[in-house]
Amino acid sequence: MNGTYFWSSNMVLIDLVSRERIVEVINYIIQNNELNSVFARCSNVENENDHLYPEGFFVQKI
Repeated sequence: MNGTYFWSSNMVLIDLVSRERIVEVINYIIQNNELNSVFARCSNVENENDHLYPEGFFVQKI
């Protein structure tokens, strides 16, 4: 993608901050089998820790 994004440990920088560009970069990373190199899976949040997050944080918005 010719400099559209840069990633390093715990960081992804994208040249344009827009939903469209972020989706484009993530799709590119997935298509090039780099997902596991760029991102790490975080463990699930246990119900007893919900209070640490703002109300509605876990509600999926479409």
